[in-house]
Amino acid sequence: MHRWVNPETARYYQADLVEDLLGGWSVVTAWGGLGSKLGRMRTAWVETREQAERRLEEIEKRRRARGYLPADVHNKWVM
Repeated sequence: MHRWVNPETARYYQADLVEDLLGGWSVVTAWGGLGSKLGRMRTAWVETREQAERRLEEIEKRRRARGYLPADVHNKWVM
């Protein structure tokens, strides 16, 4: 799972590559406010793992352009 946070707006965004039981791939994204129980989630089905990985790279590029920082175990923004 990949997770980004924007400390200025107190928002998060996360994305994950998921393989289903039949070998298909999807990109599951979720976003919302830090500390809020509200948020949204979306699943986008793709044909191959390579397409899913490219989509994840695009998501990361867009998040960083909008001021989001990667969240990791050393980051205080991890929930």
